[in-house]
Amino acid sequence: MNTISAFAAMRPWLAAAALAVSLALPSADARAGDYVALDGERGPQLYYEEAGEGTPVVSVPGWTMTTRFFSKQLDHFADSKDLRVIVYDPRAHGRSSKTLDGANYRQHGRDLKRLIDALGLEDVVLAGWSWGGITVYSYLSQFGTDNVKGLVLIDQTPRPLPLKDGSWNDGDIGIVKDFFDAFTEDRVATMREFIPWMFPKGISDEEAEWMLAETMETPDIVAALLLYDGWMADFTATLRTPGVPLLNIVREENGEAAKAYLKANDIQSEFFVKGGHGMFYDYPDAFNSTLENFVTGLED
Repeated sequence: MNTISAFAAMRPWLAAAALAVSLALPSADARAGDYVALDGERGPQLYYEEAGEGTPVVSVPGWTMTTRFFSKQLDHFADSKDLRVIVYDPRAHGRSSKTLDGANYRQHGRDLKRLIDALGLEDVVLAGWSWGGITVYSYLSQFGTDNVKGLVLIDQTPRPLPLKDGSWNDGDIGIVKDFFDAFTEDRVATMREFIPWMFPKGISDEEAEWMLAETMETPDIVAALLLYDGWMADFTATLRTPGVPLLNIVREENGEAAKAYLKANDIQSEFFVKGGHGMFYDYPDAFNSTLENFVTGLED
């Protein structure tokens, strides 16, 4: 099958994905943000929100997640004179342009660089949550740390698939296959289970619904491609010598495995263990103070 006929065969599926995206509209109470263009006015655009002044902290949401998940950080740092918190929707996520191109974390790393350049940011702190951490790792592997003041990894191992039993990972090959099968068979049902897992302190039905709507903004095919690409990543060597201060914030069940992995790979890092995968939402006061202390403690 040639490229044209292959694309034609995919059109009904792509149309269905586009319809699903159009039905998952942003909520009426979403705060006003802004956009940066990646390739001129006609290129893809990234939606972002920001709060506060001071050292720029660029936060990258996880797979299919959006700026809205970081509302408690944006609210907290609104009047800050020390931190300028910037959160954006990655390509094909949330309110950013929906593209089938660039559905991999190498491109997401390049997008992060373009966002930083477009906003004229200097001496940034990069903060990646979940597979937003893979975007940060990708950025480091491509562009180094010349313009990076510090790193914050929010519950994300540099190697999602395990090297051996007990290593710091996002699940073995069986878990990967089961999740991917469930996702492709019934994405909504899968996300309805996945979202509460991220927030074990408990979320309301209303919170669960807006979170689901936000994740559904990413087209099916893009979400699936990013799942594959993320699982294949291994940025252990990149993290071993970042050359800048590093803070790992890890959920409680992974605390010991993460410490052991970092030690075994000679990765120097500050460490904070709290809650579940979305501890920044479940425990915003503890998370925000940890982030602020780390950033304000960085040497100029």
